[in-house]
Amino acid sequence: MINSFKYYLSGGYVKKKTPDSEEAKALLEKAKNRLEYTKSREVNDKTSQFVLEDAYEAIRESAQALMSVKGFKPYSHEATISFIKEFYSSDFDEGEFHKFDRFRQLRNDSVYKAKTVANEDAKASVLFAIEFINKVNILLKSKK
Repeated sequence: MINSFKYYLSGGYVKKKTPDSEEAKALLEKAKNRLEYTKSREVNDKTSQFVLEDAYEAIRESAQALMSVKGFKPYSHEATISFIKEFYSSDFDEGEFHKFDRFRQLRNDSVYKAKTVANEDAKASVLFAIEFINKVNILLKSKK
């Protein structure tokens, strides 16, 4: 369950820092590069977990770019999602928040429990990463 952003801020899962547009640009560029690399990989039973993990990481990096612009540093993946809900609820809908969190959970299960990832989930994570990163790119260009 994703808590309020205030919960993560008061609990030390997010730190306030100086807004850093250069860091934001670098994080978004890294997310774009990771996504391009991920899109080039074939999805099959041997690669699906790696594709999902990398697609999720690209999503998370782009979300962290938005945090950097606003002057926050996350120390929790859940805090990153909560931040997006708090500051960008008019730009992303509930379905997108749900997907972000679902891919976070699938990634955690893959990384920490060595659970398999369905090929369909890996492919869906890449499609979502494309949409999400495109939105973040537009938001950063508009300085929102």
